[in-house]
Parts: sequence; C-alpha cells; structure tokens
Amino acid sequence: MDRALRYGLTASRRPRIAPRPLVLMVKTALLGCLGLGILHAQTIRPDDLTVLMAADAVHKGSVTTIDMGPGKIGWVESWDSSASLSWTGKITVPGSYTLFVILQGNGRGCLVEVTIGSKPLTASCLKTDWERLELGTVELSAPVQSFTFRSVGTSPVAKVFSLEIVKPEVEVELADQAARDAAPTDWMVQAKYGVMVHWTSQSKPEQGSPLAYCQAVRNFDAHKFADVVDEMGAGYVVFTTSHAEFYFPGPNKVIDEILPGRTCSRDLIGDLAQALSKKGVKLELYFHPGHDDVEWWQRTHFDDDKEKYFDLWCRVIGQIGQQYGPSIAGYWFDDAAFTYYPYNAPWAKMSAASKQGNPKRLVSYNSWILPKVNDFYEVFAGENDFSAEMINGFGFLPVGGTGKFTGGPQSGLQGQITTIINSDWGHFKVNTPISPPRYSPDTTIAKMRDAISRRNVPTFDVEVYQDGSISPETLALFKEIRRAIKPEAHQER
Repeated sequence: MDRALRYGLTASRRPRIAPRPLVLMVKTALLGCLGLGILHAQTIRPDDLTVLMAADAVHKGSVTTIDMGPGKIGWVESWDSSASLSWTGKITVPGSYTLFVILQGNGRGCLVEVTIGSKPLTASCLKTDWERLELGTVELSAPVQSFTFRSVGTSPVAKVFSLEIVKPEVEVELADQAARDAAPTDWMVQAKYGVMVHWTSQSKPEQGSPLAYCQAVRNFDAHKFADVVDEMGAGYVVFTTSHAEFYFPGPNKVIDEILPGRTCSRDLIGDLAQALSKKGVKLELYFHPGHDDVEWWQRTHFDDDKEKYFDLWCRVIGQIGQQYGPSIAGYWFDDAAFTYYPYNAPWAKMSAASKQGNPKRLVSYNSWILPKVNDFYEVFAGENDFSAEMINGFGFLPVGGTGKFTGGPQSGLQGQITTIINSDWGHFKVNTPISPPRYSPDTTIAKMRDAISRRNVPTFDVEVYQDGSISPETLALFKEIRRAIKPEAHQER
C-alpha cells in the first residue's frame, strides 16, 4: 500500500528531510570535541514529565531529522552503528527518575541503550510500529546530567522521537489526576459514528468564485446542514473552527485581542449547536494551532515565549468553552504530537481550559501514528486509514470490549478512527465536484460493524462545498449506512 495512504499522509502530514544549518553543525561538532554534550541544558522537572526531543539532541554519526513543517518538530531516522543522540539536563531535585523513549523499532535484533553518566539502561525494540518503551529507573543526583541514546542491537532502530523523564510517584499522581478529571465516553459509543467537516476559509463552491470567509459564515444554512446530518445518521459532528488559515466562525474576544479581523459577527457555532441539538446530534469542535498562517502565528508568541503561547492557547479555548457551555460536547485538537508535545506543554492546564463551561466535554489530542501524548484526554484521535489494524486497535480493542484500548501506545483511550470518505479533508479545489466516496456501501458497512462490535467509533471526514452541502453520492452512501447500522432510526423517519 502507498505509504501516504497507509499512514493517512496528506499534504499537511508528508514529512521532509530537514537540512541541518552549517553553523549548527560546526557548533555541535566543536561541542562534541570539547565534551560539552549539547548547546544548552534542559531542566528536568521534578513535578511533571520532561520531554527531550531527538531532533533537539546533539547528533553524531549518520542520522537524519525529519521536518514536519512550520511550528512542528519531527523525528530522527536513518541510523548507522556510529550514530548517537546526546542531551544535557539540569537536576534541581535529586532522586529516582524513570526513563521512556518513543521510537519505531526495526524487528528482530533491535536493541537501544540510554547511558546516564556511566550507567546504561537498555530495552528491546522489536515492534515495527511506534511505541513508548520503558527503559528503567535511575538515580539522578548530579546538578548537570548527560543522557546519550544509541542503537546497540544487530538491527538498527528505525526512528526515534523523544526521551521522557519522570519521577515514578509523579507519573502515578498525573495518571490519578487525569482519571479524576476524565469525562465519560458513553454517548460517543452510543452514537456509533459521526462526521467531521473541514469547512474553512479555504472551502470552495462547486462552481464559481468563493465568498469571503465571514460572508460564507453569514450565508451558511445551519438548519439545512443539520437536516443533512440527520439523514446521514451521524450521532455527532466535528466542525472545523480553524485550519490552514486561522479564522473562527463566530465572535471570540480573545482571538480579537490577538489579531483583529479573524472572527465573524454571526455566531455560526451557536446556531449549529442549536440546530443539531434539535436533531439529537452533538457538536464537537476541531481546532488547529494555525502555524501555517504567518500573520496569526507571529502574534501567538510561539517563537519567542512558549509560556505566553500556551497561556494564550488556554485563554482562546477557555473563552470558547465559556461561550457555548454544554452545547460543545468535545474538542479535536490537531498537531498535538508535533506542535504541543515537543515543548513540554502544560497538559493539565490545557485540558482544564478545554473543559471550561462543560466538565463532561471530551478531548482528543491528535498524536497521529505516534503514542498518546499525555494522560489528560479521553479519546484517541485516530487519524489514519480505515484499515483492519485501526479497527481492532492493533490488537488492543477486542470484540465485546469497553471501547478503551486495553494496552499498547494508546492504552486507556476511547477508540476512534478519523478517516476521509472522499479524496481530501476539505473541498479546496475551484470549479471541481466533490470526489466519489472511497468505499462502497457494502465495504463501509462491513468495516463499521467490525468497529462497532469493539465499541471503536468511526468519524468520517466528509468534503463539503462552501454553502455547507455535500455531494449526492456521499449522501446516498450514508443513507445506506444509516439503514444498516441504525435501522431503528431509519424506521422512525
């Protein structure tokens, strides 16, 4: 299968090889020769998990850094026997710390080692999918401590994303806090399936020139859209509030403070929530950080002050939650693995902001094909193809189970598969009809029945025109799905 399809790769997901700037290469080489280890030391937090990114380490030997695009940090791959990654950490509270590494193994003979000072910790990396490996626990007492990662087996590791360091008791405390704050996922399982729409500032009509975004917001027929969703049988809608260009389809005073002109006077979110609620359909919101929008991104402080950035993020999300309260059932946060996780995001604070106005609001942080990025969310984002492996949760979503992953990289999360039903995440091409559905009714229904038997919830991303309509072929497919999956709903109509 094509790699892009196998991993759900779209234009926003295709990684690039990042050239290492010459100055950085020379500086790294000099520091290595002097035995100084890294450009700067990162404080190892005693009260939270600390992330050290492979891309930020001092690299020796033949390794390649993958560039995921602006505002993101990727992984390191292409290992040889001489390769290593080195970090330096500041230890402010001496004690026992557990080390984990997020990597993709290489099958038989894969073994990795992290040396802390002179103490080595090793672990086998026999799986060929991304996983979080526990390396072991070590005493950290020196004020400044070095960490060096190597692939020491007969088969080199495939990819390395990060090293994680946390006190064992803190790991337990974080998990307990997250469990206390977790919202129930029962309604999502009972919904059986939902739809996502990337209706954005870049959405196009079937024919002709697109309207300006806020004009399109004013013209969007929320009641007609709700009628179509009802015909499709979806139990919830994930509606896009920001994407490649950062715009919000309604008022938001915090966004206005950051960059005026990016909100609209009509409250489309409020109107949609009301119209969908009358049909018994819940509304979730998709949120993208907006790193592809240069003007917006420069105002977020991401490049100069990460603490300010995350404070602003929490203010924006908290304001949305306060505006809509229980009308918003969930959030689907994109790029969590590449934009938030690498910078030691304040996950507990972010998730608390996400639940303002509705403590039962569900949260999905998109980790794409990587392990879950923290404990403070309930639902696996599941961005991938509608494959057998995704349906059975790579063996961790058994038939008749709870719908929660019983182990593996997404352990404890509610199963969800977010996959495109047409050819792209949104309808972004001018004077072009929406592409036919990728799957036949029989194939889709068979896959859905398998997923539902495991309480794994499919979320189908559907292309929509700028007026909010979908194609007749897509609607016909979902009418067949509704008849098969929700016959009681079909009989009521």
